[in-house]
Amino acid sequence: MALPPVNVRLYNLLCRLANKAPNGFVLSPIRQSRCIRLSNHFSTSPHFCNQSRLSSRERTEAFAWLGDIVPVFGTTGDKVSVLNDPTVFFNVLKGRIWTAEKRIVLSSLYLGNGPLEQELVAALHTQLERVSDLQVTVLLDYTRGSRGRNNSRTLLLPLLQKFPDRVQVSLYHTPDLRGLLKAVVPERFNETIGLQHMKIYLTDNSVIMSGANLSEMYFTNRQDRYVVLHNIPLLTDMLTNLVSCVASFSFQLCRDNSVVLHPSFNIHPYKDDIDKFKSEARQRVMDLLKPGYFTKLADPFFTDAPFRHRKKVIGWKRERRERTIQIQDGDEYTSHHEVEEDEESDEETQQLIQQGARVMVDTRTQEKTVVHPESSNVTQLRRTIYVDTWICPLVQMGPLGVWHDEMVTRRLLRTAPKESEMLLASGYFNLTEDYMDVMLRADADFNILMASPQVNGFYGAKGIAGSIPTGYTFIAREFHRRVWQQAQQDRIRLQEYIRPEWTFHGKGLWFYHPGEELPSLTLVGSPNFGYRSVNRDLEAQLAIVTDNWTLRQQLHQEQRHLYQGSEVVTKETFQRPDRQVPAWAKALTRVIKNFF
Repeated sequence: MALPPVNVRLYNLLCRLANKAPNGFVLSPIRQSRCIRLSNHFSTSPHFCNQSRLSSRERTEAFAWLGDIVPVFGTTGDKVSVLNDPTVFFNVLKGRIWTAEKRIVLSSLYLGNGPLEQELVAALHTQLERVSDLQVTVLLDYTRGSRGRNNSRTLLLPLLQKFPDRVQVSLYHTPDLRGLLKAVVPERFNETIGLQHMKIYLTDNSVIMSGANLSEMYFTNRQDRYVVLHNIPLLTDMLTNLVSCVASFSFQLCRDNSVVLHPSFNIHPYKDDIDKFKSEARQRVMDLLKPGYFTKLADPFFTDAPFRHRKKVIGWKRERRERTIQIQDGDEYTSHHEVEEDEESDEETQQLIQQGARVMVDTRTQEKTVVHPESSNVTQLRRTIYVDTWICPLVQMGPLGVWHDEMVTRRLLRTAPKESEMLLASGYFNLTEDYMDVMLRADADFNILMASPQVNGFYGAKGIAGSIPTGYTFIAREFHRRVWQQAQQDRIRLQEYIRPEWTFHGKGLWFYHPGEELPSLTLVGSPNFGYRSVNRDLEAQLAIVTDNWTLRQQLHQEQRHLYQGSEVVTKETFQRPDRQVPAWAKALTRVIKNFF
């Protein structure tokens, strides 16, 4: 049954008075206007939510500075979808492996060796047998992927042995683990020095960006984020090149389980000069990340200024005119039929129609294509795609001196205007001192979601690792104390993810403009906003800027899914018996906080 029309002003006033959102959600003490965002389930129409003071152009061009730092890829938000469940993530990934025809690129910290991981490897094997020219590239961390007798390497060896010309397994070894340090630091602890941490799962021209590893817990009951980008060839080419670039200065796994240097890179990561290794590796990465890197492709869309609402025009030729045609866009074919008149077309299209062009309408989506005859027997097709979403790859490789992700994250935190809101998530609350200082001085509101000790991935671990959740509690308590000391508690809030039998590994950011009900930007990928992410590990994520209402709604529902059931952190939280931090744990945390 349709709901009656809602008086938005009256509804918002009632929300403020009640200090509650629909369905019993308790609202933040930061700003009661947050009830607007929780109220959008009253309508599925974008017109209901369009109460913002910003125009579409203002909403997205606020981030135009990103184009000065990193490459920008324009697309439509309909090509981006958000997954919320680890089981769905696993099934989508496996399904995409089964349908890959050209390339599969998997970049992760490690590949587990349980039944589900074996299913993935079996899917790779099946598809390699089925498609004779399929290429598979796997990039993992050397130390994590080599841990134990049965590990990532041993699981992948059969693929490498059967398809040596079509499977590449690369193992990145940090140049900072060397000499005496490498000799004395035992397995597992050597992973604290630095890792390959990028999570990129790419098949053909589509990619899943995530913070999840390829391990059974990440496929079942460890909550993370998963954003799927469908059929964006330039973006997937760039990400493939990024993985191949890191692979070029990584060890190459051989069929006998030994490793060798890549043939194009003869500098050993821990035996040769460290500065020489870092300098050469950095140069290779930086060549990929120049903002103008893709302008040489001569695509008029990508040479235009980024973050402008405009149309992307792609041309095809057909040898004869037809009333019904098929148009290829990347890997997709769409069927179109001709319409006699099109009074709703823009001025440019109307001019083309006057010149003899025809309007073809997609049979399924009703998207319009202009067919412009250049001669009696050749037809030029100009397909119009309204670009409303921009994808910006962000890379952070502190050991190599690549700082793009930190530059972008810091600027977002620092320049967000008053009454805007940023929701940050991290499975491990260990923000850098710089990020904490910036947030304490910033104008925006911040809501930070972190794992409660019971859903921390290290909870219940043996040895010193079991005390890591206590260390995170101590770090969170100190930051919470600073927030209150500087009277910022109305602007900065901490929340804890709580879910029985689950662990929390989600990470990223959602940005809401002032007065907006839906986010306009998200960061999704591997970084955790901590010292390790900035200085020790290799990280990658995407900044997604969008004015597409459906995608913004998906991102909003994603953050609600993560935040629902969480508890607000208060002073009383740290007074509970299970949150007491022993003096030895405080001292140890101060010493090792930059390693976990």
